[in-house]
Amino acid sequence: MKQKTCGRDPACDLVIEHPSVSRFHARIELAEDGVVWVQDDASSNGTFLHRCDSWTRIGKASLCIGDGIRLGEYELPLEQITALFSGAAKVRLRTRRFPFQVKPATVERIDKPRRNPATGRVEEQSRD
Repeated sequence: MKQKTCGRDPACDLVIEHPSVSRFHARIELAEDGVVWVQDDASSNGTFLHRCDSWTRIGKASLCIGDGIRLGEYELPLEQITALFSGAAKVRLRTRRFPFQVKPATVERIDKPRRNPATGRVEEQSRD
């Protein structure tokens, strides 16, 4: 796994001059399968992930296409993160997976279905 550091300190791989960014704010990791991970490095103002229309404070998370990353109040473009590993053979962002929202079916329920012996189709019995 390859690691890069982000923060205000000149020793960081990605130096960000912003007052809300800690000296050593976060680590960006490239896993062997090419997935990019962001890990907060015990920063005072936190590392946030924007996914599904909300910002969530994270400890460590893999990045997906369309995600947003914020170090403190500084929003870090994904292009800048992936550019840290430009020499790597394969850098990839995961595909975003949204939870399905299931709506109740509006199908009328048949209490005791009956199969027509001639056609094989299910028919509704008469309700008396």
